[in-house]
Amino acid sequence: MPRVYIGRLSYHVREKDIQRFFSGYGKLLEVDLKNGYGFVEFEDTRDADDAVYELNGKELCGERVMVEHARGPRRDRDGYGGGGYYGGGRSNH
Repeated sequence: MPRVYIGRLSYHVREKDIQRFFSGYGKLLEVDLKNGYGFVEFEDTRDADDAVYELNGKELCGERVMVEHARGPRRDRDGYGGGGYYGGGRSNH
């Protein structure tokens, strides 16, 4: 599935803000927010292309965001970053 990276996010951005920002660009399958950035997974590649082209540099919650195609393979939430910790690896708790 096509994934889009969204960077320079305000730390106040919530999933509903992202969904609203990308509304009109096709069906979103997943929104994965981190601190200051996130990923959006689209159902259709053409919708992801349109979103990148139209939304890069637009303002969201007071910040001019960067929107581009995600690079590299998708990482599962528990397979990298330990649910938000820097440094990667799996948590054995």
